Amino acid sequence: MPSQRPVHLVEQMDDPAVSPTDLADSLRFIRWVNRNLGGSAAVLNYLTAWAEGWPSGAGNICMLDVATGSADVPMAVLAWAARTGRKLQVIGLDNHRQTLALAQAWGSGAAGVKLVRGDAFRLPLADGAVDYAFTGMFLHHLSEAQALAVLREMLRVSRRGIIVSDLLRGPLYQAAIGLMTLLARPMVRHDARLSVKKGWSRREVAAWPGKLNAPWLRLHIHWAGRFTLAGERSVERVHY
Repeated sequence: MPSQRPVHLVEQMDDPAVSPTDLADSLRFIRWVNRNLGGSAAVLNYLTAWAEGWPSGAGNICMLDVATGSADVPMAVLAWAARTGRKLQVIGLDNHRQTLALAQAWGSGAAGVKLVRGDAFRLPLADGAVDYAFTGMFLHHLSEAQALAVLREMLRVSRRGIIVSDLLRGPLYQAAIGLMTLLARPMVRHDARLSVKKGWSRREVAAWPGKLNAPWLRLHIHWAGRFTLAGERSVERVHY
């Protein structure tokens, strides 16, 4: 059975005064993880399946990435849209000023992502303002009560559905991240290992659809110690 989550411990990249060099190293590592260990692919796989049901003539599909980091997943989504002839608008929201500055410097804004500074607990959007909301590698930073509050906000602002991608915790995953970060810089090594310790158990996440009154959300366990919780609302509840 997974150990208890050490919710009182804080990752160094969350410090508003974090060194720009250290923050950049951490964000590059997260980009590598998303690219190579399934973070971006998880979102794209759902969108590929769901796009078959998008109504023609509905205009652009709009998506929100909560705690976007360097906005690498939104950029992957826009690249997918370009390849498949889809019209998408993607908003990348983050509350960390330095992180958004790096996202801008690394070209996320130029790639078409609208970068916005905002609070994940009080999303600056009206009810149903976007088609989809997604978040990756974020909820493990939070307590369960905080994670559920963020998910309720994502459900509030999204018309069609949500995608959550995050980490599982357990001895095997802890050993794997230990080996993976053996030669990493100190802050990357600290934060990556703490991230897995603060990951979620399958039982915890499986209870979230009931707690959120969203039984249409489905849990999937992926390789490399990741899970997704995702789903679309029934078609009759989606209005354009």
